[in-house]
Amino acid sequence: MRNDLLPLMNVGRNNDYLEVASRIRGRTRELAAVEDRTGEIIAKVRRDGDAALRELTLALDHAEIGQSISVGDDEIESAVERVDRDLLEALRFSLNRVRKTQGQLLRRLSYSYVSDGFVVRTVARGLPSIGCYIPGGRAAYASTVLMTAGVAKMAGVRRVVVCTPPDRDGTVNGAILAAARMCGVDEIYRVGGAQSIAALAYGTESIRRVAKIVGPGGLYASVAKRLVSRDVPIDFFAGPTEIVVVGDGTTDARLAAWDLVGQAEHGQDSLCGLITWDAGLARKVRAQIASIAAGVERGEFVRGALARGFAVVCRDREAAAEIVNALAPEHVELMMEDPKEFSARVENAGLVLSGKYAPCAASDYCIGTDHVIPTEGYAVVRSSLSVLDFVKLNWVVSGTKGGLRAILPPLRRLAEAEGLPNHYRSVEARFKR
Repeated sequence: MRNDLLPLMNVGRNNDYLEVASRIRGRTRELAAVEDRTGEIIAKVRRDGDAALRELTLALDHAEIGQSISVGDDEIESAVERVDRDLLEALRFSLNRVRKTQGQLLRRLSYSYVSDGFVVRTVARGLPSIGCYIPGGRAAYASTVLMTAGVAKMAGVRRVVVCTPPDRDGTVNGAILAAARMCGVDEIYRVGGAQSIAALAYGTESIRRVAKIVGPGGLYASVAKRLVSRDVPIDFFAGPTEIVVVGDGTTDARLAAWDLVGQAEHGQDSLCGLITWDAGLARKVRAQIASIAAGVERGEFVRGALARGFAVVCRDREAAAEIVNALAPEHVELMMEDPKEFSARVENAGLVLSGKYAPCAASDYCIGTDHVIPTEGYAVVRSSLSVLDFVKLNWVVSGTKGGLRAILPPLRRLAEAEGLPNHYRSVEARFKR
């Protein structure tokens, strides 16, 4: 039987790794095709406000939200009561883990040091407001509330807003509401897609604009974030999801296949692939994929994504590393002998998962790393979401007379060289009558 899942690509010695990466990216790149439509949605929300949100939610999400775009306290409390207690405990566990990890970083942001007569201090202050996009539709991502709003509140953001697509009956998923309450979210709105990004960026009658927008999403929401970024800061392009498994002859093909299937269930626009220098592993993983995907849950999404995926057989480890760095994928799993050595070669990846006991799905929920990670190659210049996205650093400097006197000579040279003599004289005046 023909196997169309994880199409095989043999990369010979003369193949350029940048060309290979471009071919792989070209299989999933649909950004240009949706930019015009996304721009129309944004313009409509800017023009018509709440009326546009209701109209677009009915047309795109097939949900009637009526006059109540915001989710009230009574609805939140009722939803929390219905959520399974074990799920609530799992959400608390995940929130505590990610806050523990991010707290390590937050504590390192505020410091002071003495430098030759001056004291330099940094103070990390939370941003005034954050809008968190929480995907919905095919699946409800309560964990994303923890990874965005939960970190924002820990960082000291005063106003945290959540937008998420409603179900067909106009309600919001109970687990999402429970997670929002757990994180201390201030406002929740039953609207998603590009229209919610526009509302967060420009405001409507019901939704006040925010200072920054974060969170993953499907193609339309991600493109909308990029389009509004000229007017309001965003985190980065985050979605659809991506995973690259790198393996060798020691890799367990069954585990590699399952990890690819696990991410593929996000949707047919997911980027899933194997990179190896062992042709035998590629054959084994493709066979395992075909077997698992034949009867797996959410099979339509899994098979759709894997049919657009790839299995690249390289000439050696060096070429494999080059292709990984050229792709700059969201997740890279190193399932091989000596993953530590290979990880040193990986410069461009949102999250590097080293060894078979650090699987991607575990990082999505419970390890403590944030699962909002750059996609579409943005890992070349960006790391995953962190407290750094929710704070600004204020620098505070105090000095002594002796310290200031000591820097007069170089200050004078620099000021005069740049044609700004009064810069120097304003400092010199402190030592003259």
